[in-house]
Amino acid sequence: MIGYARVFFIAVGIVLVGSDLPASDVFIGVSKGQFEKIAIGVVPFSASPNEEKERILAESVLKADLLRSQLFKTTVINFVKGNFPMDLTQGLPPKMTQWAQTIQVGAIAWSKLYPADGKWTLEAYGYETAGGNSVIRVKITGNNISALAHRFSDKLVSYFTGEKGIAETKIAYLSNQTGSKEVTLMDYDGENSIRMTSDQSIILSPRWSFDSTRIGYTSYRHGAPDIYFLDIATGKRRKIFSAKGISLSPAWAPSGEWVAFASTKGGDAEIFKMRPNGDDLKQITFHPAADLSPTWSPTGQEIAFTSDRGGGPQIYIMDAEGGNVRRLTFSGEYNTSPSWSPQGDWVAYACRDQGGFMKLCANRVDGRESIKITEGGNWDDESPSWAPNGREIVFASNRFGVSGIFTIRPDGEGLIRLTTGGGTNTSPAWAPR
Repeated sequence: MIGYARVFFIAVGIVLVGSDLPASDVFIGVSKGQFEKIAIGVVPFSASPNEEKERILAESVLKADLLRSQLFKTTVINFVKGNFPMDLTQGLPPKMTQWAQTIQVGAIAWSKLYPADGKWTLEAYGYETAGGNSVIRVKITGNNISALAHRFSDKLVSYFTGEKGIAETKIAYLSNQTGSKEVTLMDYDGENSIRMTSDQSIILSPRWSFDSTRIGYTSYRHGAPDIYFLDIATGKRRKIFSAKGISLSPAWAPSGEWVAFASTKGGDAEIFKMRPNGDDLKQITFHPAADLSPTWSPTGQEIAFTSDRGGGPQIYIMDAEGGNVRRLTFSGEYNTSPSWSPQGDWVAYACRDQGGFMKLCANRVDGRESIKITEGGNWDDESPSWAPNGREIVFASNRFGVSGIFTIRPDGEGLIRLTTGGGTNTSPAWAPR
């Protein structure tokens, strides 16, 4: 595997003409520290003239994925036709290897896209220029060209950085684009949205299972606010928990053995946990204040939650059995909706600013540092949820009028708007993988 210490290129052609990134190649993130990005490009995809539109789509998706990973920088290189063979299936010719080494190109990616049996096939190759041998070779078939490019992107990220990519992950959210607010899924880049429920009732707090196969949520579809689990593959839903009062925010433990949630079944809001089939119900907070919005640590040993036991809502942490409760947030009078980072060192949450608007903040779990992720503006940023690699956070915001879904880096940079099709979109949750 190529290490972080070196800087690499994946060739797009043969004449280097510049870079589309600012001068700094160093990424500083909340969880990742500091490192040099890998300079990367893509050899133009091979496809017949009849598939030019599809070729451009696949190529643009791959480039966008690699850039958004924050592990690469893209370099604009002008492809000069005829200097190198268009088909690299058999490996890199010596002339290409020599040229690549001359301009310090460390790797080359090349793909071939073509239709087969009513679907699309992508043959994709990644090469290290030292020796010209392929180190990545995939052949994937499907109906969705973007999904094929996402798969290749994740393969490149995994091999050249050692980190799992997120291009194939999904984001769940609530959308009323079809009338009633329903659980909806989309790709991590906002494409290919699909409605998953037709409850035509109030739906709250969708959360992913530990293995990304199910979504838990609260629905009033039968009049009472019950917790349901939705199977992503089959579309079937099952009522898991029903009780007097309201129950919401089902959160799976990383092991999959427990689901924590908040319920007013006994009067005031408390945190409970149960098995995924609804058995072994256990109450784990016992306080007259409202305890809400549980989120598990990556180890499954602790739970962060919102409580107003100190006056206004603040973020607290306890162990998985409800003991050793400690307050995490002390800045601001109103902090809610915690989300524990995949690396375990930060908790993001919605924080109210001095103007009365909700923004995104994050605290180190040890309490040593607190940061503002978003600030300023007369709008609300709410419901943060971490990407599985810890490099982005998805959230809901009404900064352009109606509420939409956005992503942002923990350092407050790299804002991306995911939903643009109208309607109100809220309560995003990023799938673990």
